[in-house]
Amino acid sequence: MGHSSVYTDQTPNARYGRISIGLTAGFNLVLLIIACAGLWFLAARANRHGIAPSTTLGFRTQHTLASLHGWYVAQRVGFHFAAIATTIITVVVFAIVAAVYVRRLNPMWIMIVPIIGALAVAVCFMIAGQKADQAAVSVEPAGAMAASPA
Repeated sequence: MGHSSVYTDQTPNARYGRISIGLTAGFNLVLLIIACAGLWFLAARANRHGIAPSTTLGFRTQHTLASLHGWYVAQRVGFHFAAIATTIITVVVFAIVAAVYVRRLNPMWIMIVPIIGALAVAVCFMIAGQKADQAAVSVEPAGAMAASPA
């Protein structure tokens, strides 16, 4: 009598490969969710002027540090932009990973898409920094700009 295998369409190594791909993708998706939650927490704090000017937290540029009002406006704009953009990216990543899983496409997409999502979040942080700086410039008093040495 021949030995029958429990896995009829896969070798045991293929099964472990799928498990490691799933774990890696799951880890990256959890990181995106944590980033979303953290950014929404910081956006809520920024709404209440809860992020005081500091050297450790916030969007810090020459313009955001020029005035207290500019600092608070910049933090609110920057963290709201980052939170919204990160949430959109996370939803898109989840949708793509779910579609890949349901359609049984190449499992490598399940690993690649969350990594691309993380890179997109990094780009969003750079854009959020620019938006925060622009917001600080827009609320800076006109007299302060004219009084600054050329």
